[in-house]
Amino acid sequence: MTAGDFLRPSTLRRGLSLTAQTLRLMIGVGDYEAYLEHMNSHHPDLPVLDYSAWYRNRVDARYGAGDGKVSRCPC
Repeated sequence: MTAGDFLRPSTLRRGLSLTAQTLRLMIGVGDYEAYLEHMNSHHPDLPVLDYSAWYRNRVDARYGAGDGKVSRCPC
């Protein structure tokens, strides 16, 4: 692999995508696409949350839902 390989548009896009995902996870915002993949592969019989409900679940899990309980999985 040469230095020029790192400057290809596809490599740069992938690097930026991974950086953005890392930053979102660092501030507590999960990855909806990863959630969908997880639900489809591990819980195909359960309903999938839409983005708004999933996001609310992630915010509640990070900052507390008000009832003192912290849930780790929205399923």
